[in-house]
Amino acid sequence: MAAFKNIIFQSVLNRIFSNKTSAGLRFNFSRLKSDGAVSVKSLLQDHVVGSNVLVKGWVKSLRKQKENTFMHIGDGSAEQIQVIIPSSLCHEDCCFNSAVVVRGKVVQSPKVNQPIEVKAENLEVVGRLDVECFPFGPRKIYPPEYVRQHIHLRPKTTIYSAILRLSSLITTTLHNTLIQDGFISVSVPILTSNDCEGAGEVFLVRPASEELCREMGNNEKLEESYFNKRVYLTVSGQLHLEAIAGGISKVFTMGPTFRSENSRTRRHLAEFRMLEAEIAFCSDLQPILSTIESLVKQSARSLLEHGKQDLATVGAYYKENLEESLDDLLKKGFSTITYRQALELLLENKNSFNKSPQDGADIGSEHELFLVKHIGGPVFVVDWPAKIKPFYMRTAEDDHSLVSCVDLLVPGVGELCGGSLRENRHSILKKRLEIQSLAETLNWYLDLRRFGGPPTGGFGMGVERLISYLLKIPNVKDIVPFPRTPHHCPM
Repeated sequence: MAAFKNIIFQSVLNRIFSNKTSAGLRFNFSRLKSDGAVSVKSLLQDHVVGSNVLVKGWVKSLRKQKENTFMHIGDGSAEQIQVIIPSSLCHEDCCFNSAVVVRGKVVQSPKVNQPIEVKAENLEVVGRLDVECFPFGPRKIYPPEYVRQHIHLRPKTTIYSAILRLSSLITTTLHNTLIQDGFISVSVPILTSNDCEGAGEVFLVRPASEELCREMGNNEKLEESYFNKRVYLTVSGQLHLEAIAGGISKVFTMGPTFRSENSRTRRHLAEFRMLEAEIAFCSDLQPILSTIESLVKQSARSLLEHGKQDLATVGAYYKENLEESLDDLLKKGFSTITYRQALELLLENKNSFNKSPQDGADIGSEHELFLVKHIGGPVFVVDWPAKIKPFYMRTAEDDHSLVSCVDLLVPGVGELCGGSLRENRHSILKKRLEIQSLAETLNWYLDLRRFGGPPTGGFGMGVERLISYLLKIPNVKDIVPFPRTPHHCPM
């Protein structure tokens, strides 16, 4: 029966792609071609005066006069084109932020800052807008807290569309920079049976149907019924990257990660993107530090080279000179201090904090911000106490109370990036896993040390935090299109 079905399927394929295909079965590939519409960017760059054009976009400003109506059309790029249409041809539904299709001719513009404009011969409103209920008005600036209340509509605002374009530029730069440095992009699972950080800040995954869970699990633990074990949303793809780095020397991934922290600060989200990279044959921290600094600075260069118009928009909104701050970032190298040096500096200024720093404890947010301000820029903090770091970090050769790891602290954000050398000594790692009752769950992770696994090191960088730092956006909820936080998961 299966063979018969294959014969029929192959026969259909042959008929579809054969030159003798009947008219009823023939694909009309002309439908897949563009309808001739041009982007606003290409229109401004390439089209000559006198040519006929088709433009699609949204009305960003509108000024009606007796004879003519003047409007600016944007299509989601940073640029806009002025369109002039006889008021008699301007449909009454044409208003601010309505979606329109314009057909007309390119003419020379009397304006110095825009050499051409479109003299419209026809305008069609393809997306009406309810002006009375629309939460944003033309030429008005709204605070982030208000814009955040309308996350399904905020891409229509000038500020948020600029943030989205700059965010895209940064993530593209991160990807391309690593590829050019010899890294291979890989995918790691969102569903995982391990808690990489060991902090228990995981979301448990199970089918919503209790009937299915009971059917598959014989009425035993419902959360273990589907996969025969507990499965979580990933907090990090690092352990999986380490497995891949056992055969490919430089790998990275950029994907969603999840933390079930009860935190509602401006820096925290329940779902966010993490750029994670792993380097095989890595025996010291320097390659990790160099890669991190290169990623941050290359992102800054890309913004200056390709995003100036949007930088001006975001800078004006947040009252920041972004070009100047990015230039300053590129002029100097990142500092490096040890955890001990950082702690001594904090203890000398302990009266400056709401919560005093503690020897051997983690560094709080206010301490991180103090350090970068005192040092005058981004700083790598290395050689942390082993007792406050995860099991996978390699202990220092000269002091087993420390681990070879690094946190990158940056102004306005605090911790941006964390990395380490991985513990590749089988006996030491096995003992740690046994202490934490993880030896059985992570036996595959131990296998990486048994079967030709080289020393590795890597890092994870919060993508939204990087964007927040470079663009000086105080709240990461104003970067992510659809932020998820405790008690908040709309749409």
